[in-house]
Amino acid sequence: MRGFVQISLLCLLLFCCVGCSTEKTPGANDLEQARSSYSKGFYLEAEKEYERYLQAAPQGVFRKEAWERLVEIAVSVKGEYDRAVVLLEAMYLELGDDPESGWKAMYQLGDVYSVLGKKEKAIESFEKCLLHAAEFPEKTARTQLRMARLYRDMGNYGEVADTLQLCAETAPNVEDKANCLYELAQSYSFISSWSQAKNALEKVLELSGTSDEIRALSIFLLADIYENDRHYAKAKSLLESIVDTYPNRRVVESRLANLPDIPKKPIPLVPPKN
Repeated sequence: MRGFVQISLLCLLLFCCVGCSTEKTPGANDLEQARSSYSKGFYLEAEKEYERYLQAAPQGVFRKEAWERLVEIAVSVKGEYDRAVVLLEAMYLELGDDPESGWKAMYQLGDVYSVLGKKEKAIESFEKCLLHAAEFPEKTARTQLRMARLYRDMGNYGEVADTLQLCAETAPNVEDKANCLYELAQSYSFISSWSQAKNALEKVLELSGTSDEIRALSIFLLADIYENDRHYAKAKSLLESIVDTYPNRRVVESRLANLPDIPKKPIPLVPPKN
């Protein structure tokens, strides 16, 4: 009898343990359904399920995934940028203590505000990005480039120059430095500051280890400057040097074909001998 009772208790304990091991954490079912719906392209269903997961699992380890998916659906699927602002601000409040998560949320928020035409708000978001990017030099350079383009759209060329010069000085690698200098040259060219644009482009071309593309883009813009100064022979020489490396060969060929004819030097007449 005692043996039977012991066996019964043991079976009961084993049953309870199995039940404990199969018990899921809060929101687990919602998360599984959300992932399944998202992978199948059922984005509206995934949106509802990710929302339920956030409500059911306030301490869930996959909350970052849920926030990011909701933002992605709001922006890329539904085009609801006002909703994306609300989501990103909530995401930032929850995850902003982590530098990388804080940077990403603010960078996305800056982009969303830019689309909405709220450029001042976008700049504020990118400024917060810089605070979070202190430990990530590549993210700092990327943020500075984005801010500079936004300042340029706003017509604030003083801020453009300051931001890009700082970007070039603090860039963590050659390619980032080249990109900052090229953007600086472009910005100067927009306001016809040709000498400053030329100076920035020459600095790009002095760098070693840059990609063929950024060199070709810089040479193309430099050819523009020489053509503007009517130095057609120099412009032609520069364009010919990038026919095979510029991203669009036909553009270079078209520019070469439309260059004004380079005047030939007159041949001096030899006076007849007496």
